[in-house]
Amino acid sequence: MNKTLPTKSVNKAVDAFTASIHATTIFGNSDTDGKTLMDEAKKTGQPLMAMVRDRIEHMILSGELKAGDRLNENALATELNVSRGPIREATRSLAEAGLVTIMRNRGAFVREISLEDVLHVYDVRAGLASVAGRLAALRATPKGVAELQALWDEMEIARLERDSDTYYELNRQYHARIVDMTGNPKLIEFHEATERDVFLFLRRGVTGPSRIDTSNRQHREMLDAIAAGDEQAAAKAFERHVVAGKQRMLDTLVSNTG
Repeated sequence: MNKTLPTKSVNKAVDAFTASIHATTIFGNSDTDGKTLMDEAKKTGQPLMAMVRDRIEHMILSGELKAGDRLNENALATELNVSRGPIREATRSLAEAGLVTIMRNRGAFVREISLEDVLHVYDVRAGLASVAGRLAALRATPKGVAELQALWDEMEIARLERDSDTYYELNRQYHARIVDMTGNPKLIEFHEATERDVFLFLRRGVTGPSRIDTSNRQHREMLDAIAAGDEQAAAKAFERHVVAGKQRMLDTLVSNTG
């Protein structure tokens, strides 16, 4: 049975988290300069707007741009060495994807999500995980299982080294790979949408030594069930993992208040 989080603790955690968001409205340094983007666009034939969009999306999902941060067109254009046109188009595209909110006469901001909303998202993720686990076990190939095993091995190394950042990124890839194995485009789409919502709220739901230990034990259970083709066990293991992730997220909010 999941623990019940005291209302006062949740409110305190949310207040602290919100304060940390609004404390910074900055634009971080980019690893990719505009010339590289322009050159790559010409080389690959990919639209410049799409490349700019991908770069800004990466900034958001990596935490370089945080929930509530304003997307300053001039700063972004200077940083990426492009005109404001592709920035504006990319911003509109990100708004359609649910990552950005455009406010009239105020500009565009990285979307903020309330605790209530993210709890609802976790409930949806749990349902999606159950379906994904079942279908992955049904449709798994030796290659797919080998790829999951390789990711699990990397996560285990990160766990032993207490490398939370590396573990977190591998955790994302592991979940995405399981969902990809289902071969269901709608399930993949829904998974990506809910994943973005969780990232926007809190990026570190699995951090902390004990949390990483628990998380990767659950990953092992998921992998074993999928490899065995046990649809029911895989569905339950993935759903249980997401439900536990919801509690880890709440625990992290409270612990971060000090």
